[in-house]
Amino acid sequence: MKSWSIGEVARFLGVKPHVIRYWESELPLLSPRKSLSGRREYTGNEIRLLLRFRHLLYDKKFTIEGAKGRLWEELGASADPDLAARFSEMRTDLIDALMTVRRTHGGNSPGEGDDMQDNSAGARKENSAGARKENPGPPLAPDVNEKLKLMGQEHLFAHWAARPEQMRKRLLEDLEGLDLDLVRQLRARLTLEEMRGEPRREDTAPGSSPVGADLVPAPYVSLSQSTTDREAAELGEDRVRRGRTAFLTVAGGQGSRLGFDGPKGMFPVTPLRRLTLFAWFAEKLLAARRWYGVDIPWLIMTGAQNHRATREYFEKQEWFGLGCDTVHVFMQGSVPSLSPEGRLLLGPDGGLLVNPDGHGGVIDALRRSGSLAAMQQQGVEQLFYWQVDNPLVRVPDPVFLGFHCRTGSQISSKVIEKAYPEEKLGIIVTAGGKQAVIEYSDLDEARMHARGADGRLLYCQGSIAIHILEVGFLANPALQLPWHIARKKGRMLNPTAEGTEIVERDTVKMEMFVFDAIPAAGTALFFETDRAEEFAPLKNREGVDSVETCLRGQVERAARWLTACGVEVPRDGSGRPLHTIEISPLFALDREMLGARRGILKDRIDEDTLLA
Repeated sequence: MKSWSIGEVARFLGVKPHVIRYWESELPLLSPRKSLSGRREYTGNEIRLLLRFRHLLYDKKFTIEGAKGRLWEELGASADPDLAARFSEMRTDLIDALMTVRRTHGGNSPGEGDDMQDNSAGARKENSAGARKENPGPPLAPDVNEKLKLMGQEHLFAHWAARPEQMRKRLLEDLEGLDLDLVRQLRARLTLEEMRGEPRREDTAPGSSPVGADLVPAPYVSLSQSTTDREAAELGEDRVRRGRTAFLTVAGGQGSRLGFDGPKGMFPVTPLRRLTLFAWFAEKLLAARRWYGVDIPWLIMTGAQNHRATREYFEKQEWFGLGCDTVHVFMQGSVPSLSPEGRLLLGPDGGLLVNPDGHGGVIDALRRSGSLAAMQQQGVEQLFYWQVDNPLVRVPDPVFLGFHCRTGSQISSKVIEKAYPEEKLGIIVTAGGKQAVIEYSDLDEARMHARGADGRLLYCQGSIAIHILEVGFLANPALQLPWHIARKKGRMLNPTAEGTEIVERDTVKMEMFVFDAIPAAGTALFFETDRAEEFAPLKNREGVDSVETCLRGQVERAARWLTACGVEVPRDGSGRPLHTIEISPLFALDREMLGARRGILKDRIDEDTLLA
C-alpha cells in the first residue's frame, strides 16, 4: 500500500504541515500510521478525508465542530453501503494516481519521492541506494533557502549528507511551516535585550509598561468592598444565566514536577475520591449549568506534549457528561528556540528545536483554532480564565463578573495579599499611567520591602492567574503581546561529519504572558480575593505549593464552610481538622449553597466525610 509524507500531503492540500497535525488532533477517525522513525504516513483514504475536511472548512466556511459533524453524517448517510464503498474506493484510487503523478513530474520537492513507502523490497533497496549515491542537498524552495542564508541560518544544513534520512525529512517539514517573520521578531527581541545591557522582563511593544521611577502600587477592589455588594452579584448572575460566559482553562503542562507521567490536568487531586483536576473542574461546570440553567461552554488549551492524551482522556470519560459539542480542546502554539547568538537550533529528532509560547499564547491559540469565533457566534462575551493547577478557583464568580462588567473592564484579574516580600507572585502596579502586572523579580529591593504607615507591604497585592477576559478585546488583531526571554539549558542535535550527537547547550526561549494584555486594555480591574478560599496551587511534589499543601487547602476550606453553617468540626492541637472532608461542587458550589442544605448535614464531623 502506498503512503505519503505530511510534507507531500500539505502541498497537495495547499496548507502548512502544522495545520494537518491540528486537524488530525480534531478528527479521532483520522489516525495515520507512523514509520519506525516516527514519521506520519498517510494513505489515499486518509488524504481523501483531509481533502473533504479542507473543503468544508475553507470553501463551505464550516467551523471545526460543524465540519466534524458533517463528516460523521456523511460517513453514515448512504442508503447503499456497498455502492458508497465502491465510490469511496474510486476516489481513493484517483487521489493515489494524482499524488503519484505530482511526485513523478515535479509536483513536490526533489528527494520527496523517498517518502513513499512501497511494499516492494526491490523498490526500497533502489531508493536507499539512490539516496546514498546522490547525497542530495536540502530540497527547499530557492526563496526560502536564500532567506535562511540572509538571516544567518545556513548552519541548519551543516553535514547534511551525514544525517539520517528521517532527520533530514523532519527538518524540511519544519522549515516548510516556519514563519520567517516570527523568527525576525524573536531575533529582534533578543537584540533589544543585548542593547539594554542586561536581561529585562518587560518589552517596548505597544501597550507594555516598563519598570521605572514612576512605578506606584495599583488600585484594587478590596474584599471589604466586594463582599457586601449585592448589586454586583446580581449583575454577574444575570450575565451567566443569559449565556454570556464560558470557562477557559490553560492546561498545557505535564505533571513531571509532581512525579506524574501525564498531563497535569489528569493528576488525582481531591482528598477522598482522588478525582483528577479535569474531573473536579467538570463537576464545577456541571453544577454551574444546573444552578444557572444554561450550557456554559468549556475551552481547554493543551500543549503539544499532552494534547492527544488530554483528548483521549475526555473521550474515555465520555466528556464527563458535558457533551463533546460544548467542550473545545485546542492546542497552544510553539515558537523556535534560539541560541544566545540568535541562531535557530536543531531538536533531538532532527527538526527545529521549539518551545511553548507561554500562557499568553492562549490569545493566538483561541484565534487560530476558531474557538474565539465560535464563542462570538454563540453570544459569549466574557471568559473565566484560570490555570489547571488551582483546584480552589471559584468559577463562575458572579461578584467578580459583576464588578468587571460594571466598570467596563476588558481584562480583570484576581489578586491576594502577599504573605512575605519575596513571594513569587506577579505584582500589580501602575506604570506610565497604565495598570500592569510585573514579575516579582523586576521589583527592586527597596520597593519589594517598602511598607506603609499601617505596617503592610506597600506593593502588597499579587496576581494568582485568575482573570475575566472580554471576547471582543481578545478578537482585536491590534492586541499583540510582547515576548519575554528565558535562558535555559536545552538538549539539542549537533550534526558532525561522522553523523549526529545530542548535546546540552544554552538556549533562549521566548514566551508571552497573558497579564501583558492588562496595559493594552482601555480599562482593567484588579479584584482582591481570600487566599484561603481560592488559592492552593499544585506545582511541586514536595514543599511549597505541593501535593500536601493543595490537599490541606481543600480540606481546610471544606471545614470552614461547614463551621460557618453551624456544623462542629473537631481539630487537633495545631488547629487542623481531625478528619478528611471533601465537598463535591455538585453538592455545593460555595458556602452559601452549602448553608442552604444545612438541614441534611450532620451536627458534627466524627469521621472522614464526603458530601456528594
